[in-house]
Amino acid sequence: MNTKNYSYRYYDPRLDSSPVPVLFIPFKNNEKKCSYCGIEYSKTLKFEQKYCKNCLFRYIKYMENDVCLNKYVSTSNTHQCINHKATKNNFCATNIHEWCEHFSEILYFTHLIPNTSSLNNYSELSGGKRYLDTRPEDKTFKLIEYGQKHHYQIYSEWVISILTKKSIQILYLSWWDNFDKCVVCLHELKYIHQESVPYYQKWCQKWCSNCFIIYTGCRHCLTTNIIFGITSQSQCKNCERISFINVDITNINSENCIVDDFILIFTNNNTDSDSLKFIRNLYSNMVKCLIEWIPYSQFKDLRKIGEGGFSIIYKATWSDGIRNTDVALKKLFSSQKIEKNFLNEIKSLSQCDDRFNKHEIIGFHGITQDPVTKKYILIMKYANGNLHNYLQNNFINITWEEKSHILAKIICGLEYIHLNHIIHRDFHSGNILSLDKSQPDGYIDRLWLIGDFGLSQPANSTSPNNEIYGVIPYIAPEIFKGAAFSQKSDMYSFGMIMWELTTGCKPFANVEHNVNLI
Repeated sequence: MNTKNYSYRYYDPRLDSSPVPVLFIPFKNNEKKCSYCGIEYSKTLKFEQKYCKNCLFRYIKYMENDVCLNKYVSTSNTHQCINHKATKNNFCATNIHEWCEHFSEILYFTHLIPNTSSLNNYSELSGGKRYLDTRPEDKTFKLIEYGQKHHYQIYSEWVISILTKKSIQILYLSWWDNFDKCVVCLHELKYIHQESVPYYQKWCQKWCSNCFIIYTGCRHCLTTNIIFGITSQSQCKNCERISFINVDITNINSENCIVDDFILIFTNNNTDSDSLKFIRNLYSNMVKCLIEWIPYSQFKDLRKIGEGGFSIIYKATWSDGIRNTDVALKKLFSSQKIEKNFLNEIKSLSQCDDRFNKHEIIGFHGITQDPVTKKYILIMKYANGNLHNYLQNNFINITWEEKSHILAKIICGLEYIHLNHIIHRDFHSGNILSLDKSQPDGYIDRLWLIGDFGLSQPANSTSPNNEIYGVIPYIAPEIFKGAAFSQKSDMYSFGMIMWELTTGCKPFANVEHNVNLI
C-alpha cells in the first residue's frame, strides 16, 4: 500500500509511547471545556497551550515515569508547600513527578506547536531566544526555547482512497495538531464521533467536509496523521496502533473545485517532495505569521471606503480588549471564483508576511466571518491612501528625491514578493498603499506598502489561472496575446508606475483605456 515515502524517524527517539492515553490535551484548540471530564481548560504559562488539570492529575497518578511526555514544569517563588522539600525559587524541570498540585504550573508542552499570537509575543519579549528554525533539507523544523531545541519531523506515504479508489497521501506529524481550522481552506474542523470506540479514542479524529481532509491523533504518542482524502483506517507510525475512521460519505460531492488548486499537489504520486514542502511551509507560515481567527464581534463602526471588482473595503475599529486599532476589512463578493481569490490572497499574504523583518507589504492581521452573510473577511492594516490619489493631489509638490524614495520602497517590496516565488498580477498605483506613521519627534513618516494579493499566484503554478484582470495600461502587452503572467510582467507594471511618477498621469492617458488601447 505504501507507494513512496521518506524514511525519516518522525518521532523523538528519547520518548516512549505512553501506556496510559493522554486525555488532558484537546484535539481542537477552540474548545473551552475538557471533553472527558467537563472541567474548564487551563493554559500553559508559555504559548497559552490548553490542558485539563483534572485529567493531568489522573495521568500523573497512573504513570510511574514520564519518558512518554516532554513538558516543562515551573514553580512559584511566592509560596512553599509543606508536603514538598524546599527547592530553588522558580525551578524549571521536565519531570512531571516534580509537580506540586498547589504551586506548580506547566510552562509548555513540546508536543504542541504554538498556534496563537503568544508565539510572536514571546519572541519579541525574549530578544530572539524563542524562534522557529525551518530546515527544508532535512524535512524538519525546530522550536528553540532558551537553548533547548525541539525537533518536529514529517513522514509521508500513499494509500488508496475508499471514496475515489485513487492514491491519496498521508502525512505523519511528530506533534499533536490541535488546530481547529483546516490547514488548506481554513474551514472549521468537525469531530468524527464514533460511539462504538473506547472512550479514550473519542475526540481524536476531526475532518474538513470542504476539502475531505481527515486528521487523526494518537493519544499514546501525541502524534497526528493528516489524510488528504477518505480512507477507512489510520495507523500511528510510532506505536503502530490502528484507529478506524467512519466518515459518512453519502452526501459528499467529490467535485470540489473551490480548493482544487490547493490540493492538486496531493493528487500526483510523483510529487512527494513538493507535497512535503508545501505542507511544511504552510504549517510554519501559520505558526510564524499567525493566520488568526478573530471574532467578528470585535469590530465596530464599519464604514465603506472603497469597492473593486471582487470586494468591498471597510474601515473599522478593532477592539481586542487591550486597545482600539483602525483596520481595513476586505469583504469578498459571493461566488466560487471569489472564494479561490480569497484563498490565494491568504496564501500570498502569509507567505510574504514577516513581522520580524519589516518589508513593504501591507500588514495582515487574520480573518473573520460575517455572521449574517457567512462571508469571510480579510483583516488588514488600515492604509489611509494610495499612490495614485497621492500623485493626483500632490504631484506639483513632490520632489525627485521623494519620487526616488517611493520607487525604492516599491521595488524592495516587489523583490521580496518575487523572492517568495509569488506573482502579483495586479500591480498598479492604486494597489500601492500609503500609511502615515508618527515618529517620537513629531515627524510623519509615510510608508509605501504593496497590497491586494487577490489575483496573485505562485511563480511556478501550473493551474489554468491566466484570466486577464486588472488595469489595462499596467498590463504587459504579451499578456493580451496569450502569454502567461510572470515576474517579468510584474516588472513591466513597475515600469508603468515609474511612468506615472514621472508624468503625474496614468500611462497612455491620451488613449481610452479600453479595447482600443489593447
